[in-house]
Amino acid sequence: MDQFKSRTDVNERDRWNLDLIYPNLATWEEDFKKIEGLVQKVEKYHGTIGTSAKTLKTAFDEQVDLNLLAEKLYVYAHLTSDQDTRDTTNLGRVDRIRMKLTETGARLSWIDPELLDLPIETLKSYERDPLLREHSRRIEFLIRSKPHQRSAEVEELLTLASEPMGGGYKTFSLLENADMKMPFVKNGKGVEIEVNHGNYITCLESEDRVLRKNAFEGYLSNFGQYQNTIASTLDNHVKKQIFYARARRFNSAIEASLFGDAIPLQVYNGLIDTVHKHLHLLHRWIELRKKLIGLSDLSLYDIFVPMVRPANVEYTYEQAMEMVLESVKPLGEEYRGNLKKAFDERWIDVYYTPGKRSGAYSSGMYRTKPYILLNHKNNLSSAFTLAHELGHSLHSFHSNTNQPYPKADYSIFLAEVASTTNEMLLHFHLYDRAETKEMKLYLLDHLFNQFRGTLYRQVQFAEFERDIHAMAERGEPLTSDTLGSHYSKLNVLYYGKGIEQHELIKHEWSRIPHFYYNFYVYKYSTSFAAAQYFARKIYDGDTTIREKYLDFLRSGSSQDPLDTMIKAGVDLRDSKPIEAAFKVFEDALNEFEKLNG
Repeated sequence: MDQFKSRTDVNERDRWNLDLIYPNLATWEEDFKKIEGLVQKVEKYHGTIGTSAKTLKTAFDEQVDLNLLAEKLYVYAHLTSDQDTRDTTNLGRVDRIRMKLTETGARLSWIDPELLDLPIETLKSYERDPLLREHSRRIEFLIRSKPHQRSAEVEELLTLASEPMGGGYKTFSLLENADMKMPFVKNGKGVEIEVNHGNYITCLESEDRVLRKNAFEGYLSNFGQYQNTIASTLDNHVKKQIFYARARRFNSAIEASLFGDAIPLQVYNGLIDTVHKHLHLLHRWIELRKKLIGLSDLSLYDIFVPMVRPANVEYTYEQAMEMVLESVKPLGEEYRGNLKKAFDERWIDVYYTPGKRSGAYSSGMYRTKPYILLNHKNNLSSAFTLAHELGHSLHSFHSNTNQPYPKADYSIFLAEVASTTNEMLLHFHLYDRAETKEMKLYLLDHLFNQFRGTLYRQVQFAEFERDIHAMAERGEPLTSDTLGSHYSKLNVLYYGKGIEQHELIKHEWSRIPHFYYNFYVYKYSTSFAAAQYFARKIYDGDTTIREKYLDFLRSGSSQDPLDTMIKAGVDLRDSKPIEAAFKVFEDALNEFEKLNG
């Protein structure tokens, strides 16, 4: 059975240094007490905030001071809690700051309605005023959101409702990370192994088909035991999104979610339609996989195991660090030097320990390091995860360094571009230095899995998310049966007839936390497509594109996301970038077949 180190047994260099945020809990508590005074300073502008550009700037600046402190408190609380989700003291601290943020938001909910009561021409003059240059994007968004703004009283109620209505994801997260007991399954030698959030995919990558099958069935059956509860949590989340969309006079929850980024609905739907047109490439990959691993009865638990596994493909964390540092050289020494800070200054929490939050992420705020949570394994996938999360953190680092706070927090729509570009640079770096045909095939196989996991799987998730919101908006119930049935149908559509479907796939939707992120997953796919363009050009030495890309990293939210990408050279309103990405996939399939003879 796998044994995992306790947190105290992990080397200090492999644990993030949160002392850089707060050296002890007493200083956190001291800052928590300061929130009230900062709120009161902003409240003094109630009734006068829009009387002049100078008054508005002062009020906005004081709100920035409040936000900076509140975000610092929250980031520290959630990072310490994610170290061990079983620790109720840390969880309580997260709840305290969340409740304080909700209370603060309610007390300041008058700001936007009061400003929107001003004549549009007054708002436009403030947008143009040099005194308010740092806040111009906020004013621009206010002007655009006027049709969806409610009265101050309604805005206060909507803000107060956000915390109790957020129970769906909170319950799911606690169930998945803290309360759910993980199953033990047997491998092909009869040895019992715990299957948990940290090693599930590793089990599916094993050459031991007995382990793959047992891990797949044990893990999904485990979620299946809680299907009704998880259906209720997801139903709660979906209905919350619908409630807020209707309260703000949007036609649908999906339109409300796209509004903040100014993304047309046709971008979302067009992505799904374009992927449908290229499902034949995924089906071709499945047939290739059946041939290479010698399974006529290919099942869903067989799609992670590498088709090619050369010797010595394990990489320690230290080796992964060096590979990533080498792979980003085409981005220039300044970028590479900034990336090295992540290792030297301990931004990264590396290894899985009991109770630690599953998965991987980059998190931080304007005045903290862009911290990274990993659950590293000594495999190629974890090396790519390291490159991915470092891409996020370096994006944040460059935006925070080059933009004022009100324009630094880039849109989630842009976030996955930087992370995936780093992954592709690592792929090119390793592929060109591969010394054997087997290693080249292995890397192409890994690239196939990126396409399957990002351009296909995430769009399948996006389609599922779109559909279940539409079902709820039509008044159809979201039960474990309806959710499982629809998910199974989509799985058949995406993977085709060349793979044996498994009854337990009907439970897979219940283990996906991204369904609580409000139409997030499609952004992985649009970003993946854009990253194919940037990475290839940068790796090939195109310094003009490199500088445009670095400008993109520095741009924060200074423009709407689509405009930011257009300036960098990629227009995601068109299907061409998605089509071009599928051409990369098709070329890789051709190359693989050629190398394999």
